[in-house]
Parts: sequence; structure tokens; C-alpha cells
Amino acid sequence: MTTVTLAQVAAKAGVSTATVSMVLRNRGRISQATRERVLLALDESGYVYNQTAANLRNRSSNQVGLLLHDITNPFYGEMTAGLSHEMERHEMLLFLANSEESEERQQKFVDSLMRNSACGMVLCAARGTPQAFFDGLKRRNIPAIMVVRPLDDPDFDFVGTDNFLGSQMATAHLLKLGHRNIAFIGGSLNSGTRAQRIGGFTSKLLEHGVAPKPEWIVASQASQSDGARVAEALFKHYPQITAAVCYQDIVALGVMQTLRKAGREPGRDFALVGFDDITEAALVQPALTTVSVAAKEIGRKAGELLFSRIQGNSEPPKRIILPPALVVRESCGFANHAFY
Repeated sequence: MTTVTLAQVAAKAGVSTATVSMVLRNRGRISQATRERVLLALDESGYVYNQTAANLRNRSSNQVGLLLHDITNPFYGEMTAGLSHEMERHEMLLFLANSEESEERQQKFVDSLMRNSACGMVLCAARGTPQAFFDGLKRRNIPAIMVVRPLDDPDFDFVGTDNFLGSQMATAHLLKLGHRNIAFIGGSLNSGTRAQRIGGFTSKLLEHGVAPKPEWIVASQASQSDGARVAEALFKHYPQITAAVCYQDIVALGVMQTLRKAGREPGRDFALVGFDDITEAALVQPALTTVSVAAKEIGRKAGELLFSRIQGNSEPPKRIILPPALVVRESCGFANHAFY
């Protein structure tokens, strides 16, 4: 098949190759009539714009990467949607990779982005990522925004939520309803985010004169099945527990299954609060009371900040913390919806 050149398209449209190039990149001040004539010539010629070649010429591209550690988690699906919409607004292509908490997979993805002249990336780094990885990003001088999992390194922009406050809000709600036997279910043992949420949970208990019970604070994987498994063992040993704050909504949905299996109805016999406010939280019965951390807004803010860095914004690194909100639904016994 014969390759159509830019010069051939320009000749067909009766314009310069520079004009065709500007139309392809949607740049420059070109009249609508000329633009339409060039687009028609492109269509009739079957010209295909070679983005890879353009990247090599310009030493950059319109490609940005998003690296997550668990793409199966609905929270990250919503965050990705927010980021994707923001990138589309700036005519940028988003590429997604799943590290599955693997440092090796994470490094391979970053290396691949660099080889393809990506202009920036958003990362939720794998747990236990060494400082050498972040030092390598700095040396490569590519805009990189960290999300959700905070870093100790002050040289990176970060967008996330106040996990400590969110957990305090959830616990305060249960205490207000009269519960004193409250568990905390979910999260990985070595998770910094989990530590922050447990900190908010225990501090609010102590504030109300309730001694936290370490045996009522249990870890689980980020899945309904593991949430159900962990809750079953917990409630079997400690049937006096009447309420729980869950590390994630997806874990709370599993806890609901376990409660029903034991003949206990969430919202009537047990009060349950999740974290994230994923779409499913409002659809289950009873609808799940949860802490909203604005997943889509985290993604949008990260995209907004990334684009500003790509455009040359050299201000000191920013730390954007979006405030959580408690969304009250029926899983704690109330039928009304309210924000605290």
C-alpha cells in the first residue's frame, strides 16, 4: 500500500505543508474554509497521522500514564474516570497500567512511558516502593503526580483525602447512634492509609470514653469475599459487636453478606459504615452509609495539576487534600440522606 505524504495532501488542498500540519495538530489561526478544505483532502487521500513519528520529532507526546496498584477496586475506576475526562479536555491520551503491588511491573510501565516520550504520569505507587524509584523519576524530570497514597517525599505533588478525619466522622456517627461495641474491618496490615483511618477511629472512641479493642480491628483484602470471610470469623468470636467502620465500601458489602447469613439485618440489627462512596454503595439494600472521598474529583484535580506541570508550571510541589463527607443512608438505621 502506497503511503500518502503530507506534501501530497497539501498539493491536493492547495495549501502549504505547514498549514496541513497545523490542522492536524489543531493549532494556529486558520480560517474555517481552509480547515474544511484540508480535512476533506486528508479524508479523500486516506492520510494517517503518525503520532509516533511526531513524538520522536518533538521529543514529547500527548500521552500520559496512570499507574494503579488495583484496577479491580471500584474506587479507582471512578478516580480514573475523573482523570480521563480532564485529560480528554486537553486532547491528551491516557494509558492505564496495573502494578498489582509489584515494584517490577511498576518500573517496567514507567520505563515504557519514557521510551514513548510520555509527557507526564499519575501514580498510586505500589506498597513498599523504595525511595530509589522516586529518585529515578526526579532524575528523568517528567511531571509526576502522586494520588491517594501519600508519600514522605516532599518533592512530588500529591492529591488525596483526609483519611484520619473521614474515619473520625464515621466513628462519631456510630457513637451518636448509641453504639459502643464498634469494630474496624479491612485494609492491609502494612498500609499507611489504613493506619491513618484506624488512628481516626481509635481517637474518636477514646474521645467518648470507649476503650478500643485491638482484637476488634481486623485486616482484609480489598474484596467482598474476603470482607465476608473476615467478618464471619470476627462476629463468631465477638457476637456483642453491634457496629463496624469498614476500610472500604467493597469490604462493607461483604460484611453485609455475612450479617444476612447469620440472620442479622444491616440497618436494623447492625450499623455499618463504609469508605469511598462507590456507585454500588447507593444501590445495595439497605443503601450503605459511607465516607465520600470524591474519587472522581481526586482524578480530576490530579489531571488538572498534571496538565499545569506539563505546560511549565514550576511552582513548589502542591499537596491537595480534598475534605471527606459522611453520606448517611439506611445501613445505620436511618432512612433519610444527609451530609455531615
